[in-house]
Amino acid sequence: MMDAPLVNTPHYVLLDGKHRIGPPLVSPRSGQECVAIYGFSDKHPYDAFCSQSELALTPYPLVKGYLRNQLEVARNAILLIVVDAAGPNALQLNAATMQSVLESQVNQSKHVAVSFRLTRDEQSKAYHLEESLPDLVSP
Repeated sequence: MMDAPLVNTPHYVLLDGKHRIGPPLVSPRSGQECVAIYGFSDKHPYDAFCSQSELALTPYPLVKGYLRNQLEVARNAILLIVVDAAGPNALQLNAATMQSVLESQVNQSKHVAVSFRLTRDEQSKAYHLEESLPDLVSP
């Protein structure tokens, strides 16, 4: 089996006021709770995202303590970080689990494996979740 595609490890989130933002999600068929936030590896990707958003967003460090807390509180949920999204209305997004991002940060790895692809449903303006396939390409 091939390895999952890699993306740059995110180190920043965007805040709308005091809230981390993320894409709206269509509930998975499994009924399992799923939460996603946007994460960015550097200034250039979040500046590009902000230029396409109507919100007044502020970058903020994606800290290990936040990730650990989320993993502790929501043990049965799918917790994702959408990495370096091109904008709030991108058709497809690559996402890594919060667990893998935390491990990547702890190990000071430059890259993290993509675990899921999110595909935008134009009718609902929300994203469907698909497990990552090895043939995914980086944006």
